Parts: sequence; structure tokens; C-alpha cells
Amino acid sequence: MIAALSRYSLRRQMLLVLGLPSVVFVLCIAALFAYQSSRALDQALLERGRAMVRFLAPAAEYVLVSGNREALGALMARVQVQPDVVGVGFYDPGGDALATLGEGVSPRLAAPSRAEGDEIRVDLADGAIGFEAPVVAVPATVDDYAEDSSSKTAPVVGHVRVVLGTARLDAEKRGVFLTVSLLVLGVLATAMAIAVRLAGSVGEPVAALVDAVGRMADGDLAARVPARARNGELKALEAGFNAMAEAIAENQRTLQARIDEATVQLAWQARHDPLTGLANRRAFEERIEQAVRAHRRSGDQITLFYIDLDHFKVVNDSCGHAAGDRLLSELGALLKGRLRSEDEVFRIGGDEFAAILRGCGREDARRIAEGLCAAIAAHAFESDGRAFRVGASIGLARMDPDLQEADALMIAADQACYAAKHGGRGHVVEYPLPFVAPGSARPG
Repeated sequence: MIAALSRYSLRRQMLLVLGLPSVVFVLCIAALFAYQSSRALDQALLERGRAMVRFLAPAAEYVLVSGNREALGALMARVQVQPDVVGVGFYDPGGDALATLGEGVSPRLAAPSRAEGDEIRVDLADGAIGFEAPVVAVPATVDDYAEDSSSKTAPVVGHVRVVLGTARLDAEKRGVFLTVSLLVLGVLATAMAIAVRLAGSVGEPVAALVDAVGRMADGDLAARVPARARNGELKALEAGFNAMAEAIAENQRTLQARIDEATVQLAWQARHDPLTGLANRRAFEERIEQAVRAHRRSGDQITLFYIDLDHFKVVNDSCGHAAGDRLLSELGALLKGRLRSEDEVFRIGGDEFAAILRGCGREDARRIAEGLCAAIAAHAFESDGRAFRVGASIGLARMDPDLQEADALMIAADQACYAAKHGGRGHVVEYPLPFVAPGSARPG
């Protein structure tokens, strides 16, 4: 090879000796960088999908157990609007579809998991990635002395499947490849144009580049090249590498931020009513259990309100559900504003609310309940030029020696609310009652 090079001029020899290795070196860096970029983007999408189904499975537990199709559809719709989601499906324990939305969700799972703790199953398809996880029913602990539930296997009540499309990921990969290609072409053109001047100053900068590429190949996205080169072309190469590394790191941060945002949103939606922003029935059941345990430990005074709106159906029938939703939102804000800061209010049904009062005496609780009745009755609501007034029937139950369980307290409040509804509406009835008609249907 030396004999072959000796036939060329010194300029050509230096161009060949320095230019050809430079071409190979830069192409290797570009290939390594493109490969690591693709891996980082793929891994971020996989982690986002896993995080989504990890939080969606607990959020879907109550909906699958209750069999509420409307709530199931609403939950699917909220998942569908997340970035990259092209399909979502919920399945029963045997793998048959309960509800599906979008693409990539089959009417039956091939091999549904049946044991708690199964790993999230990931399957790859053309243009999409599917994530499947079991939904287990986690039993609520009623008191501090209940049997340790960790010794029992929580039953699988269904499965959730989320399909993420790879169109945006593929576009980002193409963008990275195009950027790398253009940068490589520019660096090579510059390096070949002034290759002779690189002979004395190429060693140290190239070693730094190799070290940075090695660290990036090991997963260190913070790897950067120190500015040591005195030669303009190597300075450009260092700057280009750092720019590409920063682009990959920024992509990683952006994807992680989106995953965190989706996780927080799903966690909030699992325990809040989307219309009023109040805590939902699932959160209510958890809070009442906590209140019961606090009462047993320290004797806290616990009072429960069941609030059922009167004449609400008139608004829905006259002006439509949009007006009814607006009225519910206004009344939810009214209830929250009328209660004390330590009290909690929940929307537990269509036109039904509940409130938990802590450390509140009997007379104060009665006064607060009657104040809520009066405030709701005084609330003026207008829609389509028509004025409406609704009322509220409130059932009040206090935790005492006869009511020591959460279920018993809720039943007592419900019976009191039923009595208020049948006793003329628009007033407060406190448990215990002189008579409760068992099995009767509550009026709307």
C-alpha cells in the first residue's frame, strides 16, 4: 500500500491517509448515534406504554367490577385522546372483549393472564405496539385488625389492552436520520477540503469523540465532547456531536415528561368526577373506610350526609343534559364552598352527592345540613331563558355505638335520605328513623 501511495503527490497522499479514515470514522459515529437514537426512542415509547397500562389497570378496576358500560366508554375515550394511542380495549377474565375503541384491539385475547402480578405483555405489529395487563380486584381493608390480605391472591376481574401507534416515532427517527446524514455530509465535505491541516491536531479530539461515543453506546445520554480542538473542522465535529447528543437527551426528557403527565392525569381521573371536579364514588368509599378507622382509633366524631337533588329531572327533560350538567357543576361548587375546610364532598351518582364531616357535633352537623338545603333551594338556575329552582333532601347519620361499620353508616344515611325524600323533600332527616320502608324504590 505504501508503494501504491508513493506514486501520488504528497497532497494526494495526505488526503487519502487522512480523508479516507475520516470518512469511515464519521460514518461509524453517525451510524452509532443513529442506532442509539433509535433505541432510546423505542425504549421511551415502550416505557410510556407500560406506564400507561400500569395506571390504567387500577383505574379500570371499579368500572369492570361494576359493569358500568357508560363509565367504561368514558374511560376508553379519555385514554384514546392520549398522544400515540390508536386503540384501547377492556376484556373479561376469560379474554372476551367487553368494549373496544380504535385500531389494533381484537375481540378476544389470545392467552389472557389469570394470576396477580403477571408481567405486562407487549406485542409488536406493523406500525403499532400493544400492551396488555390484568386488572385485579384489590380488597379494601375495613379495619386495623383485618386478616392480612397479602396472603390471598387478588382475583383477576378483567384485562386492559392499549395499542400505541409508531407513526410519530417513525417520523422522529427519519428526522434524526436526515439530520445526521446532512451533518455527516457537511462534516465530511469540510474535513476533505482541509484534510492536510488535520495531521498534527487530530489525535486528542478524536480520542475524546471515541470516548463520548462509547459512553453514549453504554446509555449515558449526558455524554458530551469537551472543546479541545484547535482545528476548525474538528471543532465543527465536536459541536455537531454535542448538538445531536443534546437533541437525543431533549427527546428523552420530553417523552418522560409526557409519560409523567399522562400518569398524573390517569391517577387523578381514577378518583375524581370529570364533570364537577369533586372526588368520585371510589374515592368516597376509600375516605369513609379511613374515617371509620380514625373513629375507632381516637373516637373522632364522624357525620355522613347523603344529598339527593329534588326536581333535577325537570331541568334535564326541559333543557337537555347539557343544562343539567351545568347545574350539577354549579351545585358541586356550592356544596364545596358551604362546607368547612376539613370536610369532604363527593359526587356519588347522577344527581346524588355525599359529604363526610369530621369533629362536628350533632347540632352543628344539623345546622350545616339545613344550611345546605337552604342554599340549594335558593340557588337560581337559568337556561334557554327559563328559570329553575331545585331542592335537596339530605339524610344525616352519625357514627355511634350502634353504627361502627362503614357499610352500616352508609345504609343509615341512605335510609335517612329516603325518608327525607318521601317526607316532603327539601329538608333534613337524621338517623335513627321511627320507620323505614324496606325495599322501596327512591323517587327521582
